[in-house]
Amino acid sequence: MISTIKKLAKKVAAVALASTVVLTGFSAFNTADAAARAGFDPKKVGGTFTFATFADAVRLTPQTTSDNVSNTLQDFMFDGLITRDRNLEPKPELATRWVISSDQLTYTFYLRKDVKFHDGKPLTADDVVFSYQIYMNPDSINAYKEDFDVLAKVEKVDNYTVKFTLKEKNVLLMYKSTFEAGILPKHQFPNGLKDYNSNTKIHRNPIGSGPFKFVEWRSAERIVLEANKNYWNGRPYLDKIIMRVLPDANVEELALQKGEIDLIESVQAKNVPIIQKDKDLKVVKSDTARYDYIGWNIDNPKFSEKAVRQALAYALNRQALVDKIMNKNATLAVSNFHPSEPFHNPKLKPYPYDVKKANELLDKAGWKLNKDGIREKNGVKLEFQIAYNQGNKIRESIAKAAQQDWKKIGVKATPRSYEWSIFLDTIDKGEMEAWILAWSLGTDPDKTGLFHSKAIPSKENDFVGNNSSRVRDKRVDEIFETFTKEPDAKKRIALYQELASIMAENQYNLFLYHPAKFTAFNKKLVGPNPSVYFFWDNLIDWYWTK
Repeated sequence: MISTIKKLAKKVAAVALASTVVLTGFSAFNTADAAARAGFDPKKVGGTFTFATFADAVRLTPQTTSDNVSNTLQDFMFDGLITRDRNLEPKPELATRWVISSDQLTYTFYLRKDVKFHDGKPLTADDVVFSYQIYMNPDSINAYKEDFDVLAKVEKVDNYTVKFTLKEKNVLLMYKSTFEAGILPKHQFPNGLKDYNSNTKIHRNPIGSGPFKFVEWRSAERIVLEANKNYWNGRPYLDKIIMRVLPDANVEELALQKGEIDLIESVQAKNVPIIQKDKDLKVVKSDTARYDYIGWNIDNPKFSEKAVRQALAYALNRQALVDKIMNKNATLAVSNFHPSEPFHNPKLKPYPYDVKKANELLDKAGWKLNKDGIREKNGVKLEFQIAYNQGNKIRESIAKAAQQDWKKIGVKATPRSYEWSIFLDTIDKGEMEAWILAWSLGTDPDKTGLFHSKAIPSKENDFVGNNSSRVRDKRVDEIFETFTKEPDAKKRIALYQELASIMAENQYNLFLYHPAKFTAFNKKLVGPNPSVYFFWDNLIDWYWTK
């Protein structure tokens, strides 16, 4: 089954949100093999579902990307050993059961024997071992290497049994995304790691075992998938999925109203009343496990001082962003944790809009106004680009608002849009000064990949890593390293509440808000049921009413 969890739990990452995406027992666990899912109704089969994004996919090979578009499509085509139910508990996918040793250092997975890849070849333990050896390889372009750091080795026991040995106990491992990674077909990668890292033909022609099969990819135009009629859990009801690439949210919403696409996962808040008036469309409001933020490269001398980052936070009227740009459909953020999460620190309050305080901080830090009205220190002017991805009208509006607010304190910020892949690449390489993005909080409780110093993208690791702001904080590293070993849930909560305080105090990111989401879709489409953490988890059961 498709798991939104796989998308969301891919280290907050996965949700850089290139666009508003659109679409028409710890010790053991057991389940019986099933030829098809219960309640399958052949009368519901048929139809094409069309969705849109503002950016094309980057690659369609699992774990090679951190953008939402690529990861979502990968999840449609690949299965992992396990997935997660809506209570966030692990449940079987390619594995029918698993056994954890008493010392919690050995995990043994027993595979289904009825799974075939889309080219008809069987999926066996050889494919699982191959996949994890790739994911564990420090030289791979795996964007989520930290998920696999705990693994010492992976071994084939027999054709349908795989054993993992850990370097050290991790009490949260079954709740991380480590065992949800898509399983690769070994036979498609004859050159192993070399193919995984750089074979564009493979990245653009994936062979998975999931409910949907790859058909075609027309760059910057569309990607087409079709139902896997031999899927181990019964074929999806939908015959085909088409992902279209559209220029921006306005075009996307017009396409929905014209019936050219079938669903918008997140409609612009300002246009919700217009969409709600359309008798052929349904609008559903839901909360999201996401935060929007302004990131900056802390290695850049313009942002290396805490006082500067704090001043920029004080000088940005974030409540106005919520009220005017989000139409009051968002909650101010104080850290990377959502208020509904136990890790949220209730003692923290959002930075107030305080221009006087911002100016005082900059004055005290030695940033003086020059003759041009721009603050300067040691020959460095406090002027920079604030970047966002093309087509994202909300981020464009935020950039323009920040430009005007920061001008009041002698800071010159110039908004600039970038094509999605260039945008991400420039950020990862440390060449971007400041940017606007969003992260899904995900269901994976381990946030090491966000702010641990080992997750900083660099030339040495092929610029793979999600700590793009380049946070280097000894206490932050210690919190992450302690968290995964701490068996006491209350102590884990205390650790992350401390983390939230550190993030707020240092403003390593300028946390903006947690948005609500308005999903709009054709009334004849049955199935969409968005929640805080889930969206696509039941896609194989979406269908069109006749």
